[in-house]
Amino acid sequence: EKLGAIGVNEFGKELSDAGATATRLGFGFDDMATSVEELSSNFGVSFDDAIGISESTMDTARALGISTKESAQLTGMLMTMAGLSADTAQNFLKQTAALAKSAGVAPSAVMSDIAGSSADIAGFMKDGGDNIAQAAVKARTLGINIGDVAKAARGMLEFQSSIKDEMTASVMIGRQLNFQKARELALAGDLENFQNEILKQVGDESEFLNLNVLQREALAKAAGFELDSLTKLVYLG
Repeated sequence: EKLGAIGVNEFGKELSDAGATATRLGFGFDDMATSVEELSSNFGVSFDDAIGISESTMDTARALGISTKESAQLTGMLMTMAGLSADTAQNFLKQTAALAKSAGVAPSAVMSDIAGSSADIAGFMKDGGDNIAQAAVKARTLGINIGDVAKAARGMLEFQSSIKDEMTASVMIGRQLNFQKARELALAGDLENFQNEILKQVGDESEFLNLNVLQREALAKAAGFELDSLTKLVYLG
């Protein structure tokens, strides 16, 4: 079925070569077909180009310990949202994996987070995607994922409701919150320092433990996070 979708008759030789590469890298032909299908169907890459790119995405998938589909998703995302070439995208992914490893988090987890949050992070991506890579690694060190961060940042930019939630939480916890800097960072797409600013405003573990459940819920709402995610931020931050 996938072979028919890809157009095996038209691209027989290219498919055969890519299939051989898949086998050499320890993947099956279906893995290659999935990669091609992802690039062509979801990111507008021509079948011919997608077949060629699939070879490098499979190599990256093996190197980073992610699925061929995730590797193709990440490559397509970087090509369409960050304007990178296919080759530059592969280098970017490997550099991000190295950044994750140096921070003590699993590169595959960071990659899966980014791949699964394309809709949430699309509007924040800049600098060729570097800001997203840094923020995704930071989020993983705090036990959350980049999708959680992007949703919180987007919520901060709903100014009227965000300010109202901030004021409500300030009254409930008996301490003045100020998320203005967080809003500025969200608007600038600086999601790494956005997380730092949220931690600064929320306070440390001892302060958080002294709050009752309703106060914690109000604080989480003001910060734009679910309560369980905010709790992880506090304890691991």
